Amino acid sequence: MKSLDVANYLIDQYGGSVEMTNLKLNKLVYLAQAVSLRQYGTPLFDDVIQAWDYGPVEPLVYRTFQSYGSGVISRPSGKFQSSDQLSQIAAVVMEKFGSLTAFDLVRLTHRDGAAWKMVHVPKANNVITSEHILSSDDGKTENVQTGTLAEGIRQVNQSWPNAMRMLEDS
Repeated sequence: MKSLDVANYLIDQYGGSVEMTNLKLNKLVYLAQAVSLRQYGTPLFDDVIQAWDYGPVEPLVYRTFQSYGSGVISRPSGKFQSSDQLSQIAAVVMEKFGSLTAFDLVRLTHRDGAAWKMVHVPKANNVITSEHILSSDDGKTENVQTGTLAEGIRQVNQSWPNAMRMLEDS
């Protein structure tokens, strides 16, 4: 399977409910690879992942959707392969990471303990290997939302009705 198959699957299955930009898509494809390595012990795709300045990038995915700029990707780039493993991994990735903003995902993939941080040299586009991913915290799905913009927005939205009632009562 190719990274572009994973990207197209994510767009096809989740693009209608999630704003899928090229930046966010590359992080989600990367995290799908990390989750696959952790859950199945094998890579989901065989393309190279590079450590670019904004985090892990699959160059084929980036180039394919480059014409969208920072806009929302509206549709897959063509036909793509799928599998039960991809479907299961995509569901986990979207449940745990799909609601995060692109910059939440950049922050997540840049944190201490991340594979990107181990290999990144500005403008060098070093390769992030499966070994780097497995020796990192990437793809671990516990406590992902803590401290993210998406979580802050969710908390505000949850508390908003109570705040409005308190204002009305005073």
